[in-house]
Amino acid sequence: MLRGLLDAGAAEEATRALGWVVMSGVLSIGPAMSAVLPFLLRLAADPEVPRRDELFTLVLAAALSEATDPDNPVDMAIGGPEEDHPERGLCRAAFVTHQSWVRRLLDDDTLLAHGPLHDDERICLHTVAQL
Repeated sequence: MLRGLLDAGAAEEATRALGWVVMSGVLSIGPAMSAVLPFLLRLAADPEVPRRDELFTLVLAAALSEATDPDNPVDMAIGGPEEDHPERGLCRAAFVTHQSWVRRLLDDDTLLAHGPLHDDERICLHTVAQL
């Protein structure tokens, strides 16, 4: 599937399939996201990768998957306990480990020209990567 992301003819289908694999719902990452995230960061940062703006959207979904507050009943109802979702912590660790790729994404005017980041998305990427 990851190789399909590099092929202009297969990228649309590969991107759609990847979304099904790494997402468990709207803005809810699945268990596979943490394994794929380092590759997504690199692919989204490469101007030669077809559909990289869609891959960047998946990166944003992972960045927005914040830890849930166990004292907040709404947070718990929506996100569930952290121990039930280790992928969120693993993704946060991947963002820190690969912060140089996050920085490249944030500095990529070509990528961001397709749709500027909202301030909260930019702040979230800075925070999760500890920039």
